[in-house]
Amino acid sequence: MIAILLEGLRDLGLAGLYTSMFLEGSSLPFPGIAVVITYGYLFPSKSILWIAAVMSAIYSLASLIPYFLGLKMGWLLQRKGNKGLAKAKGLFIRYGYLSVAVTRPFGLGNYISYIAGMSKMSLKSYLILTFVGIYPWSYSMLLLGRYFNGNYEAFKSFALANGNYLLWALTVPVVLALFFIVLIAWKKSHAGLMKREGETDNAWR
Repeated sequence: MIAILLEGLRDLGLAGLYTSMFLEGSSLPFPGIAVVITYGYLFPSKSILWIAAVMSAIYSLASLIPYFLGLKMGWLLQRKGNKGLAKAKGLFIRYGYLSVAVTRPFGLGNYISYIAGMSKMSLKSYLILTFVGIYPWSYSMLLLGRYFNGNYEAFKSFALANGNYLLWALTVPVVLALFFIVLIAWKKSHAGLMKREGETDNAWR
């Protein structure tokens, strides 16, 4: 069944890849990683950077579906007692907004969308952190797909043998991106504070 699905999506070209990312971001049960891997070998290396950016943008927009479901129907989701949702909630409570970016490459990323909505997280922060979290995954999976010539089974064998290295490869770029976002935000906040202090000093003169 999955093989037929992959073949059908491949025939659609980029539209099939982007559709896959939309389905993945919407939190529907979908083998997104398998699709992306099979697409990797279709594109030249210089195009992967931009294709991954479009994939990440589409994923981020699709993730608004579970975000708004969590925002409007969070009480109903909590009553169902989903284990994945409970675990995502624990991470969100412990790490705050940063958990939205860090969990994106992994299974909990879909659950964190609901939690972000239930917590009434700022929409702007949610979209930025979702994009930052999913972009390294999109780019890395396309590169790996190119390396394995779109052979998902070969990739699975590699992932089983080198799971820890793959985990670091996906997590480190996200952490670095978050560091720079926090640094830029701090600099803007600091510059704004200095400006206000300067205006206050001038007012007293």
